[in-house]
Amino acid sequence: MTQTVNGPAELRAGVALLAATHQMLDGHLTGPQYAAVVDDTTAELWADAPEDAVRAVAYLGVRIAALFATATGTEVETVLGFLGSEVASLPEQ
Repeated sequence: MTQTVNGPAELRAGVALLAATHQMLDGHLTGPQYAAVVDDTTAELWADAPEDAVRAVAYLGVRIAALFATATGTEVETVLGFLGSEVASLPEQ
């Protein structure tokens, strides 16, 4: 897969996918709502990526966030919030 990397945009999209995956696993997003987030994000940045791969990677990312949360005695939301705030502080390009 050869495409131009847009670091800040891809990091923002990745954090959004992690948050959406966590919300879906927590029951705050329905399957169709989650599918819409995945579809919108992948269509914009990773159009040639298989949806199943994107979902699997997002799930793994949430599991890693859960491991960090457990190791630090915090909640997954805190870990994802930290990632989101760090990514938000990046320059646009």
